[in-house]
Formats: sequence, C-alpha cells, structure tokens
Amino acid sequence: MEPQIILALALTLTFLGQWLTGRAKRRHRQTLAELESATLQRSLALLRALQKHRGLGAQQDLASSCQRRALARQLDQLWLNWPGPSLQLPALQQQWPQLRRKPADFAAHCQVIEALLTVIEQLEVRLNLRHDPQLQGLGQSCRALEDLARLRGLAVRAANYERCPAGLQAQLRELCRRLAITHPYEPMPGLLRRLQQDLIEAAQPRMTPLDCFALLTPLIEQRWQGLPVPGSTSAT
Repeated sequence: MEPQIILALALTLTFLGQWLTGRAKRRHRQTLAELESATLQRSLALLRALQKHRGLGAQQDLASSCQRRALARQLDQLWLNWPGPSLQLPALQQQWPQLRRKPADFAAHCQVIEALLTVIEQLEVRLNLRHDPQLQGLGQSCRALEDLARLRGLAVRAANYERCPAGLQAQLRELCRRLAITHPYEPMPGLLRRLQQDLIEAAQPRMTPLDCFALLTPLIEQRWQGLPVPGSTSAT
C-alpha cells in the first residue's frame, strides 16, 4: 500500500475517532443536563408539597387530615428513585418516612426543606453554567417563598394554643418583620396585620388553624405560579 494512502487512512481514522469522542461527550453533557433539569423540577415539586404537608401537620380536622394523607401519597411518588446520589446530591428521601409518621414535627420538616433549598441552588448554578439564564435567581426566590410558607406553618401551630406561646411569638414576629420589608405591597401588609392582631398579639387567638392555613395559602400558591419552570437544557 502506498505511503500516501496509509497516511490518509490514518488521518481519517484519527479525525473519525476525535469526532466520535466529541459526539459522545456532547451526548453525555446533554443527558446530564436533562437529568439535572428533571431533578430540579422534582425538587421544586417536593419543596411545594413538603411546605404544604408541614402546614397541614398541626391540623386535626377531618378535611385537613385527608388532604395531608393525599399529599403524603404524592410525596411517596416524588421521592421514589430520587437521583440525588448519582448527581452528587444528598439522599434526602431517607428522611421522608419519619416525616410521614410524624406530620406535626415542624423542625424535621424544616431540616429537609433547608436541604432541598440547597439542592435547588446547586442545580440552578449547574444549569446556569450550561446557558439556561432563565433560572437565574430561582434559589433566592424559593428561599423568599419559604419565609411565607414557614409563617403559615408557625401560625397554624400557634392557633392551637389558648394564647400564642412566647417562643412562637418571637419566631412569628421576626418572620412578619422580614416579610413586611421584602413584600411591602398588598395583600401582604393586610395579611400580616390580621395575624398580628388576631393571633400573635391577641390575648386569646381569634383564628383557628384552618383560618391561618386558608389566609396564607392563596398567596403562597400565587408565588409558586410566578416561579420560572426549568426545561430541558441544551449542552454546548
């Protein structure tokens, strides 16, 4: 075989190998980006459901109990095959069975929610690096929304007492102070005034747990509707 032909074949095989390697790398990046985007979507769904499950945890009426059980079944499915470890993310699903058994455990819910917020921030950074700028600020928005959801959960707990306990008062006052600064527009000021007058500072609560949940849930759901929805991210 002529040396020129041998050289041409060698160059062709080299270029072909480089092209195949590059294509494999691009496919890997694409697959990874799609998995991260899907995990981010699932993390947002988990956060939303866990916040609501926490808010319903201290309610004992039949309707709230039924709603909480339905949410628990939804969370069972969301936690199924959680891909966290494969993406170097924590195995958060291991903590869910305890929350399912103890829905009134506010602190345990907050721990899992805090870990989920960190996961959302990590995935936001990864996807932004892959040129998905629509997600910029998603983690920060979720943390701001968590202030409102935590206020709902604490208010529901406080409404179960004959008078708001001092510890809950302090937490509720601090959340109200922060939300008054970050959300100075209606309906937030009106909602905060009602909570302060009828629950936090009242000698005897004039709001039931159901009242507190119903007062804050529409605004929380409205905030959720305004969050950017991650989609498939193209690798470059």
